[in-house]
Amino acid sequence: MKEESEDLGNSLKGKFGEALKFSYVDIQGRDMKKYPEIAAILNRVRLPLTVINGEPRFHGGLSMNRVEKAVGEFMAQADSSKG
Repeated sequence: MKEESEDLGNSLKGKFGEALKFSYVDIQGRDMKKYPEIAAILNRVRLPLTVINGEPRFHGGLSMNRVEKAVGEFMAQADSSKG
């Protein structure tokens, strides 16, 4: 799963550039301590869990199309709120 997510992250960075920050987090690793709000819902979701800007968006699989569309919408919204 880590390799698939990193492929997804590389693809998204290729499309959206360096403004996109992507990270893979192993739920059994130490990094989960940085995400207590996500740890609190893990018993209610199927992994993998895709989180965009701190908000859980998709669970149970990785869909490049769905994630790319959601990230694109988020980036467009962020750009429009700047101007």
